Amino acid sequence: MFMKMNNMINNFSVVIPVFNEEEIFLESAKKIYIICQEMNMPFEIIFSENGSTDNTINLIQTFINDKNNCFTISSDYANYGLALKNGFENAKNEIVISFDIDYFSKKFLKQALQLDENFVALVASKRLSESKDERTFVRKMATSIFVLILKLLFQTSLSDTHGMKAIRKLNIQKEINNVISTQDIFDTELLIRIERSGFKIREVPAKVNEIRPSVSVIFTRIPRTLKSLFILRFQLFKESLNTNNL
Repeated sequence: MFMKMNNMINNFSVVIPVFNEEEIFLESAKKIYIICQEMNMPFEIIFSENGSTDNTINLIQTFINDKNNCFTISSDYANYGLALKNGFENAKNEIVISFDIDYFSKKFLKQALQLDENFVALVASKRLSESKDERTFVRKMATSIFVLILKLLFQTSLSDTHGMKAIRKLNIQKEINNVISTQDIFDTELLIRIERSGFKIREVPAKVNEIRPSVSVIFTRIPRTLKSLFILRFQLFKESLNTNNL
């Protein structure tokens, strides 16, 4: 029997994009499942596999086989943002939490499920003064530059848009069909659109400790991400013109 926590949220979905994670998948999936159980409310976990070429798909199937609240969806090629989008679209519960298989937190999950009704999303920021970012210097610098560009292009108040986040399902449904980005900045664009629509997003400190090297190469992501940001800036400019002409 489920016991409701003292808040307004009755259930939650966790979306986890997965690509070539055979070395850590089972151990991490078990940990995530346990912390979800400890919340004492109905939940689902969606593993959004995208183009894995190792044994990841079989491991996911083994893990979910005896669990009626764990599911998998797949796409044919590696695309983190598209995997996240597919998971968000398939999520059924009131609030959707985005974890990575190597980056998740029981504390953040609790904070998400106690989210004040004045906020529609919660973001774990690596750049708040109370945060602990133990990544390499290069990756921390890349995040700082990325956020600086975000603030210049979009005047966002957010200090970080990558990593753990929780968004109310209703707000995802309102904005997801407008999002043009996949790959690296799907979640960034979704948050920016939610913020531009006048909704409040809360940030909390994050603790980041890399348990294995990133599966994506940062120096190939940088030009791709920059291109995506400028495409988004142009798209939002066009949308503002259309709105002004109404």
